[in-house]
Amino acid sequence: MIIWIVIVFYFSSQPPYQSSVQSGKVYKFLKEVDNILDFTKTEWYSKLRFILEKWWFPEKEPKDLVRKSAHFILYFILGILAFLFAVSRGQNTFFSFLLGFSLPTVVAVLDEYNQGFRGRGSSLYDVVIDMNGALFGVFLSLLVTFLLKILKRKT
Repeated sequence: MIIWIVIVFYFSSQPPYQSSVQSGKVYKFLKEVDNILDFTKTEWYSKLRFILEKWWFPEKEPKDLVRKSAHFILYFILGILAFLFAVSRGQNTFFSFLLGFSLPTVVAVLDEYNQGFRGRGSSLYDVVIDMNGALFGVFLSLLVTFLLKILKRKT
């Protein structure tokens, strides 16, 4: 979990140009994958993109979808790791849920604050996206935990 937090701060500590180059490379890679798989013409992609653009950034450019999705994914994983950390320490489900959501939220706030010192803008929208990522990660962890408990009881 600590290593993942370091990774998050590594990315947020990149200067604006470097961050733009990194997201540009990912965007180009995804465009190449799309040229092969042609997933952007599917109905599910159109619906997902519409929802994400409406929630996250109604007036931004396509490359921003990659950047905001990266926020979501980084904190999705951090939410899972924080939840599993608490569970592995014998904490109850409620405490694990709280840690899985609150720790990534604190990291997200500090992450955005850190970006202000790197010549990059801080954004409340990014914190909300990060919180959503953590929340989805914790809910997935809860779902898997409960399914494993049910399977364990049946055996």
